[in-house]
Amino acid sequence: MEQIKSSIHPRKGKHLTQKERIMIETMLKNRGRPLEIATSYLGRHRRTIEREIKRGEVEHFDTEPRKKKAYSSDRAQELHDLNATAKGPELKLGKHHEAAVFTSEHILVHKRSPDVVAPLLKQEQRPAAVSTKTLYTYIDQGLIPGVSNESLWEKRKRIKRKRRAIKRVKKQHARRTSIEKRPKTVEKREEFGHWELDLIVGGKGTSKPVLMTLVERKTRMLRVRKLSDKTQASVLQALKAIERSTGVGPFRSMFKSITADNGSELLDVEQMERSGFSKKRRVKLYYAHPYSSWERGSNENANRMVCRFVAKGDNIGKYTIDRIGEIEKWINNYPRKILEYKPAQECFDLEIAA
Repeated sequence: MEQIKSSIHPRKGKHLTQKERIMIETMLKNRGRPLEIATSYLGRHRRTIEREIKRGEVEHFDTEPRKKKAYSSDRAQELHDLNATAKGPELKLGKHHEAAVFTSEHILVHKRSPDVVAPLLKQEQRPAAVSTKTLYTYIDQGLIPGVSNESLWEKRKRIKRKRRAIKRVKKQHARRTSIEKRPKTVEKREEFGHWELDLIVGGKGTSKPVLMTLVERKTRMLRVRKLSDKTQASVLQALKAIERSTGVGPFRSMFKSITADNGSELLDVEQMERSGFSKKRRVKLYYAHPYSSWERGSNENANRMVCRFVAKGDNIGKYTIDRIGEIEKWINNYPRKILEYKPAQECFDLEIAA
C-alpha cells in the first residue's frame, strides 16, 4: 500500500486543539481516512487520530432513521476539558475511593450538606478527611462522583437579599405583647422552652391544608403539625392536641413562650394563651414586628428544611401524617453546625432530662 507523504511539520507531544478536532470531524464527513488526516493535514501519528475518533464517538439517527456512530468534535473537546480538571496537586480523596463514595452517598442519599459531611469524615477517622472549604472546592470542580452544585439544596436555593429598613409602628395592638418586651434571656437563647411559630402554606386560599411549625429556640427542636386549613380554629386545635399529648403540667414547663407573626389566624391572644384543659395560662405569646421574618430566624431556617421535602405551593393535602412525621424526624436528627454538629433531638432530650 502506498504511503502518503506529509508536508506538514509533525506536532509530537502536544495535545490536539479544538481547531484540529473540528478539522477531523470535517474530514471524516468527507470520507477522509485516519492515515490521510494524520499525515497530510495534521502532522500526527495515525494512532493518535484513531484514538481521538474513538474517544469522540457519539450515537445518532440518520434520515432513515438508523442508529449510527459518528465523531463529534464538541464531545471530544468536552472530554478533553473534563480530563484537564484532574491536573494539578494530588487530591486528598484521589487515593481513597471509599471516602469519595462516603461523601457522595451522604450528600445525595442522606441529603446532608458538605458542612456536615466534612466533620463526619474526621469523626470516622477517614484517611482522606478534608475541611468543609476543600470539599466545596472539589464539588465546584466536579471531582465528587455524581455531586454538583445542583445537588446542594441550600446552595442552589440561596438568594442573597438586602435587609429592608422597617418603620416601626409605636402603637401596638392592646392585647398583643410585642417582641420588644420579650426577656433578654429568650433573645440570647439562654433558657430552654421558648418557641417560634409559623405556618407553611401550600395552595392559595384559607380552605387548603397547611403545616404549622414550632421551633424551640435553644435546641432548634422542630414540631410539625398538619392543619386542615389556615384558620384560628385549626391553630387552636393543634395547640390543644400538643398540650394534651405532652400533659398540662409538662407543657407549661416545656412551652414557656411562643413568638409568632401577625397573621390573621394568630390574632386571638386570649384563646392562644389559655389552656384547653384548665383556667390557667398555658403559654405566653409574643408578636414579631410586621415584615421582620428575621426576628423568627430559627423558624425560617426550619421551614426551609421542611420545604426540601414539601415544595413551596405544593398541595399539602397529599402528604400523610406518617410522611410529615418522617420529615420531622429527619430534620430533628440532622447534625447542626450551630449545635456543634449534634442533632436537635439529642440537645432537646438533654434539656428535658436536666
